[in-house]
Amino acid sequence: MAKDLDNNIERGDTTRMSETDKSVTEKSESNQPNEDKSKGTKKRKKRAFIIIGIIILVAIAGLLIYFFWQSNEEANIGNQDVPTGRGFILTPDNIEEARRLMEGPASPDAQYTVSLTTNWEFETWNTPSRTASVDNLASNSRTVFFEVTLRETDVLVYTSPFILLGETLEDFALDTQVSAGEHPAIVTFILVDDNYEFVADVSVSVTLTILN
Repeated sequence: MAKDLDNNIERGDTTRMSETDKSVTEKSESNQPNEDKSKGTKKRKKRAFIIIGIIILVAIAGLLIYFFWQSNEEANIGNQDVPTGRGFILTPDNIEEARRLMEGPASPDAQYTVSLTTNWEFETWNTPSRTASVDNLASNSRTVFFEVTLRETDVLVYTSPFILLGETLEDFALDTQVSAGEHPAIVTFILVDDNYEFVADVSVSVTLTILN
């Protein structure tokens, strides 16, 4: 009887050991998916960090290219010759000068009062007009001359002599043959200094009417 009891105890221990081993095995198997998920998460995080790093590098490279291009553009502008009388080109080097000019009195060349008739009628292109008249008012500051070009073809058809301050030009014919009819034209006034060098220009529209 004692022997049977010992056998039962051994069988009970064996059963408990088997159940314990089974439990450990199940826990190991249940932990396996979690480990796989953890590894997958780490890989995704690593991949995300790599993508973010690449985006940052591309952004930095883009900024460097932009600033390099901008500095070259400013250098090219700064090396340009600034034409007198045709406006003021603003550069980083002359911004203070521009501010002083804006605060100071206006240059006499910044204003020019145009005085002329706008419908010029000619019997023929080489007959002096009875209606064309151009004044250089005494209140202006420069001697001028003007050029007349046809708007539709940009052909130069007349160049005037110099008109001094207070003088009027009338009774002039065209220099180039123009067909009969109405022709929109542009009159460009060129202001010159005392040495008859270019200072500035201004343009207005007129109509040329050639009767025959």
